[in-house]
Amino acid sequence: MKATSGGIQLFAPAKINLDLRILGRRSDGFHEISTRMAPISLGDRLRVIPRSDGELAFHCDDPRIPGGEENLVLRAARLFAASFGLPCGFTFLLEKRLPSGAGLGGGSSDAAATLLALRSLLGYPSSVNALMPAAASLGSDVPFFLVQRSALCRGRGEIVHPEPWPGPRHGLVLFPGFSVPTPWAYHAYARNPRPGEERGAPPWGPVRNDLEPAVFRKYLWIAEAQKWLRNEAKAALAMMSGSGSSVFGLWDRAPDPHLLARARLFFGPEAWIEPFSILDGGTAPPLRGDSF
Repeated sequence: MKATSGGIQLFAPAKINLDLRILGRRSDGFHEISTRMAPISLGDRLRVIPRSDGELAFHCDDPRIPGGEENLVLRAARLFAASFGLPCGFTFLLEKRLPSGAGLGGGSSDAAATLLALRSLLGYPSSVNALMPAAASLGSDVPFFLVQRSALCRGRGEIVHPEPWPGPRHGLVLFPGFSVPTPWAYHAYARNPRPGEERGAPPWGPVRNDLEPAVFRKYLWIAEAQKWLRNEAKAALAMMSGSGSSVFGLWDRAPDPHLLARARLFFGPEAWIEPFSILDGGTAPPLRGDSF
């Protein structure tokens, strides 16, 4: 978080799912899950600037991001206003660096950053915990991003227990350029509910992603990318994040630049491939100036 002239600027990190277990179907239609998530060093940047006219305005450097009623940044701001009140208006400037629909939680992180920015600028509510009900109503992942550290999440993902990740912390993420609809992935799992392949050993394993079998059957690119990270890149852990479509590999040391070049050559220009590290609680990469 960084104060700027007349506003504040926050880093909105992506997340990866280091374990995802489906425990059953709930009465509200959601699935009961247990998932371990971690924030990573890739993310968007949100600048929030007060304005005197009482209006809420949103601008993004990516024209594909909608700015209407379904925009998560504006929805988060309106929920904050309904819950705690707003003494003035705000302009939200989003620098989008994460691909949409990648399974990395970009929209949820932007929503959480909005709530945190307003709390920091206004000095209320007194605790982050007071933001949790609003966060949970915005999306299952949003409460996790308020915590800003590795956590074990239960319920539909909104019950967050901070818990350090003891495994490898340096990674490579591969996004194929297409999305996997989350409702489809869960429905496909429900039609053939078998757990994902367990991998790893204590202290951080075994871990698995129960959505992988269903997604891998339909989306061969994702299955092949996971195999490439495991067999060719020798990742200590190779897994799909959430319901996809991104996959990631983790190592004890930062991936060699030659590996990044090999991945980009193998998967082609359509794929978004970036190195990252798992963030410790409350840390984020430095922000370098203003882009708007």
